[in-house]
Amino acid sequence: MSASLHSRYIKNRNLAFWTGHRKRLIHAIGPDAVVYDNDFVGGPGTDTAFDTEWTVTRVEGGAGESTVTRTDAIGGALLITTDAVENDGVNMQLIGASFELTADQELYFGAMGLQINDVTQTDFFAGLAVTDTDILGGVTDRIGFESLDGSTDLKFMLEKDSTETLSSSIHTLVDATAIDLEFYWDGSGIEVFKNGASILTPAVTNLPNDVGLRLTLQFLSGETANDTFQLDRIRVIQIGR
Repeated sequence: MSASLHSRYIKNRNLAFWTGHRKRLIHAIGPDAVVYDNDFVGGPGTDTAFDTEWTVTRVEGGAGESTVTRTDAIGGALLITTDAVENDGVNMQLIGASFELTADQELYFGAMGLQINDVTQTDFFAGLAVTDTDILGGVTDRIGFESLDGSTDLKFMLEKDSTETLSSSIHTLVDATAIDLEFYWDGSGIEVFKNGASILTPAVTNLPNDVGLRLTLQFLSGETANDTFQLDRIRVIQIGR
């Protein structure tokens, strides 16, 4: 049986809706609510560059090209396909540094139905970061989920001013197997969720709390092959402006 829908007020005048856990938000309304929710059904950005909503940087050293498209899937899905050389792939950031993590804000991030064809031979990051065209190549400020080529370990990381706090493995990724990844900032701490269950409350020593952040995805191949990354839905809900 699916979890019931509930609601609660955040900062007195913003009504947030949640299911399964009070920090797993699905929507919010109110004067301080900022919501981005994309299930990749229709809308702008339907070409391979996805460039009407996102800033997209493609690396394509192979004979073809790296692409990002809305693909055939019930309920919609994003599909990134790499060109066929190691480190080919896509870095994409939602236009505008629209989110921040200060004591005045609460923020939910969710990447739902994330799956990769070959988890050992690929790298990915999903979360929030400052503007950069190669997040996995080194960036000053970010927060989110990461897995690197040569490992099936999924980790959660916070980075501020190029100093990062990286968790131990929170999950062993499996080829072509979907996973839901979420985190919540409540103004003083972070809680991390996997497939709906709370799994981690990391230290926030290196929380990137002094810069605007962009919704960010990066996926790279770690081999001479066309690898794929699929995502059913992505959502960021911030309460506080």
